[in-house]
Amino acid sequence: SGVTAEVPPGTNLIQAGEAAGVEMEAGCFNCSCGTCVAEVVDGMENLSEPTPEELDVLDAWNKDPEKYRLTCCVNLLRGEVTLRQSH
Repeated sequence: SGVTAEVPPGTNLIQAGEAAGVEMEAGCFNCSCGTCVAEVVDGMENLSEPTPEELDVLDAWNKDPEKYRLTCCVNLLRGEVTLRQSH
């Protein structure tokens, strides 16, 4: 949607999206259902590493963890990230 927000390091991507005024889809908020999956268009290197739980959910949804992340459980470490909601 072309909106941006400045958030502190450690902010998860759902919170960052909400700070930018974007309604983010999510179900469980604990990295288990996959409804919050989003494509990372740019800035994957600025995100926390995926947990084994996140990798399992991405695998169940047939999403490549090098291109997709679950926004409820990944944190911004630094820099900029561009997302595209996947659903």
